Amino acid sequence: MYSVENTWKEIRDANVEIAVIAIGSIEQHGHHLPVGTDWFQVDVFGRALAEELDAFYVPAMPFGTAWEHGRFPGTISLRPETLAAVLRDIVMCLREHGMKRIVVANGHGANWVLKPTVRQLNYDYPDLSIVWSSGVNPEDGDEPPTEIHSGLSETSRMMYLRPELVKDKGIVNSPGIVGQEFLDYVGFDKVTKTGAWGMVADGASAERGADIADGRVEKSARYVRWAFDKVAELKTRPGIVKEDEVTD
Repeated sequence: MYSVENTWKEIRDANVEIAVIAIGSIEQHGHHLPVGTDWFQVDVFGRALAEELDAFYVPAMPFGTAWEHGRFPGTISLRPETLAAVLRDIVMCLREHGMKRIVVANGHGANWVLKPTVRQLNYDYPDLSIVWSSGVNPEDGDEPPTEIHSGLSETSRMMYLRPELVKDKGIVNSPGIVGQEFLDYVGFDKVTKTGAWGMVADGASAERGADIADGRVEKSARYVRWAFDKVAELKTRPGIVKEDEVTD
C-alpha cells in the first residue's frame, strides 16, 4: 500500500494504478458512540482494502452530508454539491498522476450525492474506471437483480395505460448479468441484451398493470396524507438536544 507517508518519488516509481478514496461523516451517534464513528470505521476499512489491492490510499475524508443530524453538537456537514466537487477534484488529481482505476468506499448512507458523481465521472472520462468498494459479484454466487428497467412491472403498466404504444414483438426476457451498480460504471448498452433489464416475457399483462398502477396510487395517497400529518405533529415536538430535554 502507498499513502501520504510515502514520498512523491516512491509513488511515481511504483507506477501505482489503483487508488482508494474513503469518505465518512462527522455526526451524532446517540449517547454511546462518538461523532467520528463513520469516519473511524471507513478509514480502517479503506486502509485494509488499499493494502489488499496494493493501492494508493487517499486520507479518509471525514466530512460528508449529514444535515439530518445537524442540530446535534459536533455534527459537521457539507452541502451535497460541495461533497461532489471535492470528490471530483480528488479524482482529477489522481487521474493526472496516472491512477485511473479508483475505488470509492462510502461510510455514510446519506452521502447519496457520491452515486451520481461517480456515474458522471465515469461517463465524462472514458479512460477512468471508478467503482464502488462493494457490489454484486456473480462469480461469488451473488444473484444479479432481476427487474430494474422496462421489465415485467413497467411493461404491464404500459399495457394498461398506453397499450397502443407497446410493441409485442419486442417483448423478450433480458435478465441482469451483473449488479445494478454497473450502471454507474458502463451503462445499459454494455450489460443488457435490448436495453431492458427484466423478465418481460414472463407474464406481462394489462391486468397485472392495472393492479400495480391502481394499487400504487391508493398506497401513495394513504402515505402522503399520513406523512403530512406526522410531519406537522413532529414539528411541534421539542427537540432532544437541549440539556433539559435529554433523557437518560
